[in-house]
Amino acid sequence: MAARDGDRPIWAVSSGMLNQFTALAALAVWSAKLEAQIGLTSATAAVALSATKAASVSVSLPGGNSATLPGTLVTGPNDFTPISVSTAWDVEPDRTGSVALVAFFDQPTHALVGPAAVIPSAAVYGRVPTGGPKSFASFTGGPVVTGPVAAGSAGGTLVLFTQQISGTNALGGRSDDLQMRIDLTDSPELPAAQYAGTLNLLVITQ
Repeated sequence: MAARDGDRPIWAVSSGMLNQFTALAALAVWSAKLEAQIGLTSATAAVALSATKAASVSVSLPGGNSATLPGTLVTGPNDFTPISVSTAWDVEPDRTGSVALVAFFDQPTHALVGPAAVIPSAAVYGRVPTGGPKSFASFTGGPVVTGPVAAGSAGGTLVLFTQQISGTNALGGRSDDLQMRIDLTDSPELPAAQYAGTLNLLVITQ
């Protein structure tokens, strides 16, 4: 006969203790399952990223896009008020040797037109003291050609400056004063009238 503790066998297990043992056993199994799931990884999904930064050049006229002769045209040199020009660029130094600012008239024989006569580009001069032509030069050059691209017109072009590009100034800009002159020394019989024309400014990389 089993030893007794009072009226209950000493090896008897109460229902409360049995429930506690069952709960502990279930918790141990559940914890084991959780530990077995730690460290699982999925297959790798790769995302290919691509981004392009475009090179750019620009020219602007901070003081406005018009210039008027302070006085009236007279025989000989006639100087306009200087025109402020701002140029900016963001290029690849390994693929760009220089940046040039080109000025030109679309129709060199009719740079400025009046009611009964015209002023050709050969009588129009320009200079940029901080750039290329430090002395006045006429708009009689040819276009600047870079590969399939050309800037300017035949017989009506003047390069105002050529800025060399390196790794230190691939992103940069500059401000220059463009000085313009109409020289009527060879046109003393130009009829009295108002003459108007358009000068184009364009930046090209080389």
